Amino acid sequence: MAVVAQSLVKGITLTGDSSSVYTAGAGTTVVSGAVIANPTNAAVALTVSIQRAGGTAFEIIPAHAIAAGGTDLAPELGRVLTAGDVIIASGNGLNLIVDGYMLS
Repeated sequence: MAVVAQSLVKGITLTGDSSSVYTAGAGTTVVSGAVIANPTNAAVALTVSIQRAGGTAFEIIPAHAIAAGGTDLAPELGRVLTAGDVIIASGNGLNLIVDGYMLS
């Protein structure tokens, strides 16, 4: 079995609309960490959901306020994903980076 460190989400700016930020490929993906930064001048609500392959999305971070100029490590994102699982996020103007491991 190979374990390869990956930048799952290299860095994106979220919008106010929920959208897919990562879809797991073949094998197993382990999310090891995430950083969310708010470079705006106001608090912004971060919402993150996981949609299991073929299932419905469920929130794991419901409208968590990130202060202006603040950051969060979002330990709730530390999940095991299988092929087709999707991370969905929203937070108008927030920057997101997600790292992990791919197992094959």
